Amino acid sequence: MPITFQKQPIMRKVVLCLIPALVASIFFFGWVSLTIVILSVSTCVITEWLFVRGRDGKISEAVFVTGMLFGLILPPTIPLYMVVLGGVFAITFGKMAFGGFGANIFNPAMVGRAFVYITFPIHMTARWIPAANFSDFPAGFAAWRFMPAASSLSAITTATPSHAYRAGAATLPLLWQLLLGNINGTFQKLGEMAYIGGGSLGETSALLLMMGGLYLVIKKIAKWRLVVSFFTMYALVQIILHALVPQLVPGLVYGMLSGGAVLGGFFMVTDPVSAPKTQGAQWMYGSLIAILTNIIRSFSLFAGGLMFSILLGNMFASLMDRGVKAYQARGKNA
Repeated sequence: MPITFQKQPIMRKVVLCLIPALVASIFFFGWVSLTIVILSVSTCVITEWLFVRGRDGKISEAVFVTGMLFGLILPPTIPLYMVVLGGVFAITFGKMAFGGFGANIFNPAMVGRAFVYITFPIHMTARWIPAANFSDFPAGFAAWRFMPAASSLSAITTATPSHAYRAGAATLPLLWQLLLGNINGTFQKLGEMAYIGGGSLGETSALLLMMGGLYLVIKKIAKWRLVVSFFTMYALVQIILHALVPQLVPGLVYGMLSGGAVLGGFFMVTDPVSAPKTQGAQWMYGSLIAILTNIIRSFSLFAGGLMFSILLGNMFASLMDRGVKAYQARGKNA
């Protein structure tokens, strides 16, 4: 049976908005980035096709969004077979187990990442590589996996900016570096030299993510209430926690630009299927994820808490919708 797709123009626009981040990931990390994303998308498409082929169903074009997001939230050194395993798990247990597109309660890309994160923690947290400097041009465009000339993966410890801050780094990337993506650098900690790398493929350049995310909001593809509630509450909690425990929580701008908050706030919190549908619930949902993200990344073993926060938010999205509807109905009957 040939592969056929359910046309979803909105999903195509989301994919287009992620392409700049994908191109940047190639520059920062090498062509392995494109390979990971293509493999992720292909795995997700084939997995969904295996489920729908027997009932003459069409594959939702939303699967391309899942595939791209899942690929972009993986580190550049992840073995390719783990990409395949994560993609299969994402579609099988994050989407098709609930009945397919429109029926899933969890964001499939987050389900896939959680599976890989828990099953292969070392590959997800301890083998990131440094990102390219702008002065290294053409950098990753001319390499399979880019490595700065002076570094050696086996001789250094890698860390994302958020990890580096919690580790007590003496020097950190400048804010403009976090904004553009040029976050290469070293810091000294307890007599050991550590290297600040780029983390996941798609979270490196906050500027490109914001450009794509704002386009989705302007075109009303992403619900603005979800975006505003997430970033507003994120900023508020960040400011409060930084004032209380500055040794663990960075300042507002640094915290906003590091740790994947921009990618998650624009492209994952706004998932039209797993997010609430009522306006009141959308305000609560975005705020809840923002609060949980700050708490988890600040006080738990996991410096990046967005993944767990979104999955926890997914669990309560339907309940929030029901609560808002019940409140509205009671108001009308009063």
